[in-house]
Amino acid sequence: MKKQVKYSYCINENNQLVHIKEITNETRHNHKLLCLECGQEMVANLGTKKAWYFSHKANTACNGESYLHKLAKRKIREKFLSSDSFPITFTKNVPCNQKDTCPFYHDSSCKTIGVSISRDLKIWKDKTLYDTCQEECKVGEFRPDLLLSYSKEPERPLIFIEIYISHKSEESKLKSGYKIIETTQLRSEDDIEDIISRGFVEEERGNCILHNFNPELPSIKKDDVPIERFVLFKNGAARVYKAHDYIVYCEDLHRKLHPDSAYELNLKEFGVELWGENVNNNTLNSYESGLIYLIKKKGLSIKNCFLCKYRKYNDAYDRFICIRYKSLGPNFKFPKQTMAANCHYYELDPDKMNHPLSELEKICSEVENT
Repeated sequence: MKKQVKYSYCINENNQLVHIKEITNETRHNHKLLCLECGQEMVANLGTKKAWYFSHKANTACNGESYLHKLAKRKIREKFLSSDSFPITFTKNVPCNQKDTCPFYHDSSCKTIGVSISRDLKIWKDKTLYDTCQEECKVGEFRPDLLLSYSKEPERPLIFIEIYISHKSEESKLKSGYKIIETTQLRSEDDIEDIISRGFVEEERGNCILHNFNPELPSIKKDDVPIERFVLFKNGAARVYKAHDYIVYCEDLHRKLHPDSAYELNLKEFGVELWGENVNNNTLNSYESGLIYLIKKKGLSIKNCFLCKYRKYNDAYDRFICIRYKSLGPNFKFPKQTMAANCHYYELDPDKMNHPLSELEKICSEVENT
């Protein structure tokens, strides 16, 4: 059931907008009051128990939605023309200002979400942007509710203001390339007053949706993005701190996690879990990538069970085992990484070692020993 629209506005005989609070018992009969929508005569209801409002003097089929549509156009236009400024607030996801230089930039995570960017529709850097607001002015195949333009530069890109009461803008209009401010659905006079008091605000609880605008974004350095870190210790053991462990962040890209580590690497776009996910597709996990990178890039001689050809995933145990454990002894069934150093069966897995250094250099970044 639609909410009944209360009429707090009408127009007088001079076509001036009148609010119910401007009326008193003494002045209620001094002017001819007319409906903004249908033009029929209105009367002021100034009771003591209910909020004041205008109503039609005679029965009419006046449409409350059409009243809101006309009221919104009129109020917004009058506000724009009578004020020195008309604020507009964009809400954008702003990429980190290190986007073009950071090797770990990722479009889905390296952004500051929901940044409010305040601008003005009339003034920008002390220069006039728009000074004209026309109602129902035809532009090509379109007829926006309100049209903003600049009188001294007709070629300046136009701005459409569309009032959404019951029907949103057509897809063809939204894809036309014109800058469009479309209100969220207006259900009452209060929704219109929100636009008048705050301007156009694009946010979760805002009053508009903005199309085809490209505001200048602020420069923000995002330093709280979690990063995956590979650590090689001097005894040959490796450890990986996953991004979802939230231990290393992008502000720590050049800071070692362990002062006594031999090497540390930042790993890009990982998140592959150790157990089972990369068993059958020859995809390196974080441990393998870090170890092979150091062998090929730094020329290190590393013996680590992660790289041994006899380390295989076993479905029954749901984990990796050494398939030579029957010869080596039960302690080797689930060997520690460093047991490879004293294992006479140890042999590098050729499939893993076939991954080229160029592939690994795209995902590994060395942390300086500082």
